[in-house]
Amino acid sequence: MRESLWFIGLALVVSAVASAQDVPRLEVFGGYSYVQTRGYIADEFVPGSGSGEFPPIGSKGWTGSVAVNATQWLAVVAEASGLYADLTWNSGGTPSTLSMHDHSYLFGPRFTYRSGRWSIFVHALFGEAHASTVLSAPEVLVPLGFVETKAAIGMGTGVDFTAYTRRRHRTDAGQQLAIRLGQIDWLRTNFTASHQNNFRLSAGLVFRF
Repeated sequence: MRESLWFIGLALVVSAVASAQDVPRLEVFGGYSYVQTRGYIADEFVPGSGSGEFPPIGSKGWTGSVAVNATQWLAVVAEASGLYADLTWNSGGTPSTLSMHDHSYLFGPRFTYRSGRWSIFVHALFGEAHASTVLSAPEVLVPLGFVETKAAIGMGTGVDFTAYTRRRHRTDAGQQLAIRLGQIDWLRTNFTASHQNNFRLSAGLVFRF
């Protein structure tokens, strides 16, 4: 249901926003993402281990977004991402295994500076994240876990380089293929009655129409 509302909102924006002649109307991004996930774990998950942070987890996955350009510098962005990780560690001599799946759906404004083939942008995105986590340890007969959907915030910046342009008319922006050399986002989520602050790195291709 939430995903449907997300796409409906994007469709309304596409129909409502007029495109500028000198920039593409749509920018569709897809690429690889990496997050060094950090979080808090309570004693109830691994009895006797004490409360504290679990070791950093290298989460890998994907990020995709659709940006609708209203002007040369202002766009509205809808973004989805998925991150996945598995970690085994020893806490007080007790081996524990943690598996995490995290999906986020964010929406908000983007501001872009364009110069020749280069585009530098910043954005502020708001929405929700859905996490599924399973933790197992020898002392726990049945693996423990949680599934939560909480509010999320993503703020970041990135750099695109236009690698190819095909113009249909001299007056329009044409179809373009760009390389997103790097995008870094600060992500804040609020799982397990606490909060998490992580940085996500992404890179991939941008298709402009």
